[in-house]
Amino acid sequence: MQKRWPFAARCAVKHLVICGIIAFASAALVFLLWYPMPYRALLGVGSIYVLLLVVDVACGPLLTLLLASPQKSVREMTFDLGLIALIQVGALAYGMHAIWLVRPAVLAFENDRLTVVSATELDSSDLLNAPPGLRELPAFGVLKISTRKPASNSEFFQSVELSLAGVTPAMRPSWWQPMSAQHGEMRSRARALSELIARRPGQELVLETAARQAGYAVDSLVYLPLTSSKTKEWVALLNDSLDMVGYAPVDGFE
Repeated sequence: MQKRWPFAARCAVKHLVICGIIAFASAALVFLLWYPMPYRALLGVGSIYVLLLVVDVACGPLLTLLLASPQKSVREMTFDLGLIALIQVGALAYGMHAIWLVRPAVLAFENDRLTVVSATELDSSDLLNAPPGLRELPAFGVLKISTRKPASNSEFFQSVELSLAGVTPAMRPSWWQPMSAQHGEMRSRARALSELIARRPGQELVLETAARQAGYAVDSLVYLPLTSSKTKEWVALLNDSLDMVGYAPVDGFE
């Protein structure tokens, strides 16, 4: 007769391998499609996802180790392991759905910066008030927009009140317009990357490395502060077409 613990340990190891494969696939979905850099750093999802994954991966094999037994019939083992798998799948699906709901949805040029907005920071009903072509959030990637100017004094003061409450123009679809509509303003607000290096000599290596990884010379790039509701200490590196081609964890404000 087989001993229980060696049998349970073998079952738990097999379960752990399966969990590892699923965890790798889900991590690729989260970190490569929903939250590529720099968005996962700007929104702080990495630690939350890792905690979710560790709990889900660890609990399944642990429960298998506790419940697996060679004395149980095939039917009993199938029921026990099936129940464990069901609990794991449910927990993982719930966690993945929650992470998808707070995914980066919008990259907005807002006055003097680029702002990343998560899907949950937007009022979905207000999306109907966005211009045509900007009324649906992408499942992957971000919607690139700019924000318009206030249409009147009363709208200006209302905007100030909303911003003080944490609802910036980038979070208001009715204020959106195509990013290209503000390219002139973006160009006037952007500063040479070499200027930032001169102002932040301690971050020279970080900024030069970011430019090199983007495939550009430092002198050919400009930058804008890159912010989110969680952090203000990043910069976006822009090429001549004002496309974001790189990024760095450096405070871009003067």
